[in-house]
Amino acid sequence: MIGSAEMFEGLYHLVFDAKHASCSNVQATDTQILPEEALWHFRLGHLSISRMISLNSEFPFIFVDPKAVCDVCHYARHKKLPYNASLNKVDSPYELIHFDIWGPISIQSIHGHSYFLTAVDDFSHFTWIILLKSKGEVRHYIQDFIKLIENQHNARVKAIRTNNGPEFAMSQFYASKGIVHQTSCVESPQ
Repeated sequence: MIGSAEMFEGLYHLVFDAKHASCSNVQATDTQILPEEALWHFRLGHLSISRMISLNSEFPFIFVDPKAVCDVCHYARHKKLPYNASLNKVDSPYELIHFDIWGPISIQSIHGHSYFLTAVDDFSHFTWIILLKSKGEVRHYIQDFIKLIENQHNARVKAIRTNNGPEFAMSQFYASKGIVHQTSCVESPQ
């Protein structure tokens, strides 16, 4: 504890004891001095440029650089830190397939399709789009898609990666084919 405060007319005044009332002088020669054009931006809590210009019209001593870029402001607006590039790579096509379902779409296709299923090969990034009339068709089309890969490309799907949607929960089918079902983390579309 460095002292106590007493309220006086709505403000707190710091009261020091004689034994705590010491002061130290720090002189740093290697510290970086803030540029004058950023000084008021920092002092005012990283105020936006438009507000700084408005303040400058009232208080000319507040210098504004409209071309300045503040790293603190840039990173503070991020909701999450950037993700590192994944080091998990597959060795051949069709080892890992990503599936996702989209919809319902506001305007149906001519044949009444409201959803579409995307399948992306992790190795080649080749993408298939499968039109669906309802989410209930997902299981049927995934099974048919895996059969297509096995028969037409003479390859085995080792793993599929989906979100946590219940339409992708087919543990018996995956087990019968020796496929590992991986799910993405919740609230992380990356």
